[in-house]
Amino acid sequence: MITEDIEKYLTGIEKGSQIFLDYDGTLVPIIMDPELCFADNELREILKEIDRLYELYIISGRTLEDLKKFINLNLNYVYLHGMFADLKGKTIEFVENSSKYFDTFRKLENEVRFPDGSGVRTYRKPYGFVIHLGLVPDSLKPEYIKQAEILGKEYGLEIYYGINLIELKVPGVNKGRAIRALRNDRKCLIAGDEATDEYGFVECPECLTIHIGNGKTAAILSVRNIDEFRKILKALIQKPDIS
Repeated sequence: MITEDIEKYLTGIEKGSQIFLDYDGTLVPIIMDPELCFADNELREILKEIDRLYELYIISGRTLEDLKKFINLNLNYVYLHGMFADLKGKTIEFVENSSKYFDTFRKLENEVRFPDGSGVRTYRKPYGFVIHLGLVPDSLKPEYIKQAEILGKEYGLEIYYGINLIELKVPGVNKGRAIRALRNDRKCLIAGDEATDEYGFVECPECLTIHIGNGKTAAILSVRNIDEFRKILKALIQKPDIS
């Protein structure tokens, strides 16, 4: 069950409204191995229904390939922090001249190395370079964060500070700009758990915004965890049609 306060907010989200949902930390738990973040069967069924009843977008810093692999549904995907969208087969690019950064990230992949046994893992996205610190002792993380910041400055890239990771990404790209570009005149819900989602909360104050987890947020509502947010998704499915 959801609280009466949350239920009141959901009354404004009628069927057909736009719904933008982050993936990691919002729909699935954040785990130490980012390659194992598969959607469970219940979540997949929920997303099928949300997509049927509303205008659903999954919006994430992940690649399109990752999202399709983990969710395995034909949905609207906004990926790489809002650089691109795949709208059930139609590709949209939100950043002009993005291709000039491709070689930059390939160079980082080829040249950046961390000591064996450090626990640091690196991943190249087509337009991003991730330094994952999930297996690094807490005492050593500040040093690797500092190294990532030096790389970002050297290559003229923007730095995103995630949970147990640092990502070097294309400057000026964020979820808020992508959501604004996709907005229509329908009601809207945006949900996420961390810093990249705050761009959407701030950019679209007319939307119902929901933050998952603790900490300061610009969102209208906060819930404690993924389980509580999943109850909200179920409540949206069960909402009666308004004639």
